[in-house]
Amino acid sequence: RLHLDSPTLELLDARDSLLEKFARGLAARKAVDRKEFFESTEFFTRSRHKLRADGGGTLVDVAGGHGLVGVLAAIFMAERFERVIVRDMRRPAAFDEVLAAAVEAAPWVEGRVVYEEEKVGPHAPLPRGCAVACVHGCKSLTDKIIAAAAHADARSIACMPCCYRSTADSAPDAVRRALGAPLATDIMRTIELERLGFTVAWAAIPPSISPMNRILLAHRPEREANA
Repeated sequence: RLHLDSPTLELLDARDSLLEKFARGLAARKAVDRKEFFESTEFFTRSRHKLRADGGGTLVDVAGGHGLVGVLAAIFMAERFERVIVRDMRRPAAFDEVLAAAVEAAPWVEGRVVYEEEKVGPHAPLPRGCAVACVHGCKSLTDKIIAAAAHADARSIACMPCCYRSTADSAPDAVRRALGAPLATDIMRTIELERLGFTVAWAAIPPSISPMNRILLAHRPEREANA
């Protein structure tokens, strides 16, 4: 777990005092693993410039687990997102610790983050015009999230897929054989996102944090002011 004696915290001092304060709150509570902390913070750092939503702004951290990505958005992007939803099938106890550490470091977070114990699907649609983030949506879950986001006319999507077994079925055999399932799958996802009207870019977190490190960043063109 991330703890107060971890050398990780010393690396944060020069980067961002607010992030360091939040990290120390997490460490005091032993709320998350070090790997999860780095995965979430590095993902957020590389995707935040693309995340936006309509109106006052809602961001949904789908399959969010402990909710660290959503809480980071509530801390550092309060001017862009009035509301953050963390959605997963089960609310872990760690979420309450993460949120408490966030409110301690950044009091404006209080009341802005909610947890929804829901699956992704037609029975529980995403808010219209939202921003969608997902770290390590396993196998086809990433594809379900993309479909749900497109159905909700999401303005932006940032996802870091994982567990690519049986996910490249739609890719041509030659592409799958030459490039392997992970790369072939994300190429097909990019094609689908562009078909749905998104502009797509790729980014990555350091492979030393996770080998499943590719981020798909998709956003729609800005709406006209009088639209």
